[in-house]
Amino acid sequence: MKKSKDVGLKVLFMGIIVIVLLCLNTCIGRKVNDRRYNYNTAVGSISSAAGGSMFIKDIYICVPYERITRTTSYNGEVIENRTPDEVFYDAKKISYDATINSQRRTLGIYSSPIFTGDLSINGEFDFTVPKSDSFREYKFDQAYLKLVLNDRTIVSQPVFELNGQPYETSYLSGDKNGSLIAKFNCDTGNIKFSTKLSFRGAEKFYVHLASTDTSLKINCDWNSPCFSNYDYLPVTHSVTEDGFTAEWSIPFDSGDRHHEIGFDYLEPVNLYKMLNRATDYGFLFIIVPFIVLFLFEIFASINLHPFNYLLCGAASITFFLLLLSFSEHINFLASYLIAAVASGVLISLYVASITRKIKLGFSMSLVFILMYGYLFFSLKSEDYALLIGSLFIFIVLALVMFFTRKVNWNEIKKNKEEITVKE
Repeated sequence: MKKSKDVGLKVLFMGIIVIVLLCLNTCIGRKVNDRRYNYNTAVGSISSAAGGSMFIKDIYICVPYERITRTTSYNGEVIENRTPDEVFYDAKKISYDATINSQRRTLGIYSSPIFTGDLSINGEFDFTVPKSDSFREYKFDQAYLKLVLNDRTIVSQPVFELNGQPYETSYLSGDKNGSLIAKFNCDTGNIKFSTKLSFRGAEKFYVHLASTDTSLKINCDWNSPCFSNYDYLPVTHSVTEDGFTAEWSIPFDSGDRHHEIGFDYLEPVNLYKMLNRATDYGFLFIIVPFIVLFLFEIFASINLHPFNYLLCGAASITFFLLLLSFSEHINFLASYLIAAVASGVLISLYVASITRKIKLGFSMSLVFILMYGYLFFSLKSEDYALLIGSLFIFIVLALVMFFTRKVNWNEIKKNKEEITVKE
């Protein structure tokens, strides 16, 4: 009965140590979140300095006019009132052609991509020019074409061409996003419009559908675009290591500006997302080594102190802290190898030293090779992470049950005595 109590007491101490180590793993997880917050703050600062997302919100022609109303006073005098107003005409067809180049900007130890490029815009307007009458007086010589966009991303003043004639643009500051306008004499409703914008931005590039027939072509050197956050996927696209090309053709949209097409800049490897997922598996790096050490006690006739378990568990958790520290300065694979080798070798040498059995240290190193290999494969296979994790836990449990199937737990002796196994 005393031997059974001794085993139960050791298991109790091990359980307490596991809880303490899990709390430490939680603290490391919080540290990852803190660093992720710092990273997102730095990325936001870089993006804001670059002008933010590049987008075109609207393109239309506006013809001002005065609404005329007449009233007769009590003495028979006719009083004429003029109220300024505007009539708007949407484009019949708009096509965009963008060439985008990427570069990285750094803030402290963090970096984020921004982009520069040129955007060619061609549009066609087809409408009936209104005629002035006794109720409306149109100001055709004050008509203007308006381009609504994120003006912070424009790096040079563009020129608008209307039916082949160049017009200087001016900035209209009253709009929420900012606008460029070019005034012209609207003497026809068949107008072809073109311009070229030089821009700089970050995070996103997109256009609102402001006509019933919109096309967009993008040639970019970024190889990790995201198209799924928008209302229409590209008709054709090609993504290679050198970048991507994509084309949209939307000939049937209502052009109500509620729909968008474009792409987001995605980082090829979301470092902090991978680190968060890694710390989620921290409990395995505590439980599995403890199980292996406990099996060593049973089958190798050794006696380990709970403090030995605590140090081995702490060294296992240190792997995640090393991984976080190194991965912010060098690439993830190199960081992973350094952290894995450092933690695995430390624990293996420690086990070989306290047990005075090199074979046990070697066996522990094999266990960590399997665990680190499993974790790395799980991090890289996001879609199958749950399946891989479930299979790994099942295999560990099955192996423990297999190796301890003949152990008589009531006959385990405390001080390196032989264990009694049921045959």
